[in-house]
Amino acid sequence: MKKKFTVIAFLLVGVLCLCGVSAFAVAESAESGESRYDNELSLGERSEIEENFDFHFVSTQNARRTDKLDYTWQVRDGAIWRVGNIDSNSDTVNIAIMTYTGDVFDDFELSVDIKAGSLTSFWPVIGIRQQIPGKYYTTSGGGTGVFMQQNGKITLWGPLSNGIIEKEAAKNWLPMMWHNMRIVAQGTLVSVWIDDTLVLEQTLNSTDYVKGYVSLQSVNNDCAFRNFKIKSLSKQQNNGNEENKYSGAHDGTPLEELI
Repeated sequence: MKKKFTVIAFLLVGVLCLCGVSAFAVAESAESGESRYDNELSLGERSEIEENFDFHFVSTQNARRTDKLDYTWQVRDGAIWRVGNIDSNSDTVNIAIMTYTGDVFDDFELSVDIKAGSLTSFWPVIGIRQQIPGKYYTTSGGGTGVFMQQNGKITLWGPLSNGIIEKEAAKNWLPMMWHNMRIVAQGTLVSVWIDDTLVLEQTLNSTDYVKGYVSLQSVNNDCAFRNFKIKSLSKQQNNGNEENKYSGAHDGTPLEELI
């Protein structure tokens, strides 16, 4: 009987050891595994932000100027917050824009956490395929903006979407809370997820300018961004980027000089 108990105990110890090794291997693999994104930025460190973004300020929808982080932004609590030049009595003016300078993209996947502020009813926006850095997303060269209105409607707005496109309100959308937005752009199809729920699939009306910048924009709102992640999807395709055919592509500084 004692011998039988010893054998069982030995087997149990062996199983536990194997489980421990297996669990350790899984944890080690998860820890050392490659990210699905090419670049990941917390947006909670000043040096990281200044190294990867250019800043612009748009006082009206067309005028723009270069900006500095401290003029309109503040880094705190692991995120970057819009804190300056907000006009609570006005409309879609005083737009602060952070343009990602790591690359320009045609097909890409992007993930970022967003939080709308309470001083105005306007929005944190993701600008995509922008030809000219620092451009408001509805203007020429501005690509298209992707955002959630505070009523929960997912929205595309800009030249690429041929105006404004609104979809029904997203479930469980609370405007003054943190939410994750994920955008996948492949060809003319743009897909948007909010908190892992697909909320929009829209075919853009034009492929005239398919390669451009992405940006984080605060439209007159005390919003915040954190955990910015992005990867190019172009390398997974046989064909390269299409030629930039947009008539205003050479306004301002050429893309190639800014990279």
